[in-house]
Amino acid sequence: QSSNPVILIDEIDKLGKDFRGDPSAALLEVLDPEQNSSYRDHYLDVPLDLSKVLFVCTANELDTIPGPLLDRMEVIRIAGYVFEEKLAIANQYLIPSTMEENGVGDTKLSLEDEAVRKMIRDYAREAGVRQLRKLLDKVSRKVALSMVRKKEEEHPAVVVGSDNLTTYIGQPVFLTDRLFGQTMPPGVVMGLAWTNMGGATLFIEARGRLPLEGIEIASVSIEGSPETEEERERKPESSPG
Repeated sequence: QSSNPVILIDEIDKLGKDFRGDPSAALLEVLDPEQNSSYRDHYLDVPLDLSKVLFVCTANELDTIPGPLLDRMEVIRIAGYVFEEKLAIANQYLIPSTMEENGVGDTKLSLEDEAVRKMIRDYAREAGVRQLRKLLDKVSRKVALSMVRKKEEEHPAVVVGSDNLTTYIGQPVFLTDRLFGQTMPPGVVMGLAWTNMGGATLFIEARGRLPLEGIEIASVSIEGSPETEEERERKPESSPG
């Protein structure tokens, strides 16, 4: 028994709601310090004292968490991995583990440092390394498949670089968003947009309308269009009253 346990609720931003009930309503009572001392579990029909329990919840987004439930939490924002940290995690842990799990040794597969950098920069920009792990698994599985189709002793060592990376994981997901060089043309300003994947630059261009000299633009309205002789003949003549 423990008087002050820690309960971890993972991905609380993915709470569902259907005809069976709303879990966020139960969590309101659980996380409220004024009510959780006399909480009753309706499934077991027993009272529980949750006043000394420390609840730790994780979430990727705050927008999908109900407002009353979010008010009962203390939000601690944890920054994601930067480029250098992802590179170190990939070289020290992800690459050796994926090669071992897929049965590909370092003698049969060699990942160049530039290929890993391009993979992080152009394919996996999320805060964590989950997508990077999937990409490394994809490369290892394709190499393992080619080893099975050929005899292992006849299969040469595969070197994955920046030039042949698209053969294994496809085209880059993120391309450069720099439309102009160091200098921008007149009338263009640069903005910044924040997203869950990081940030993106926006180029906003102002366009004006200049008067054109020597050019006449004629417009004819439908009501004022002249009638043709054929249309006038088809009209019935009005008899005098």
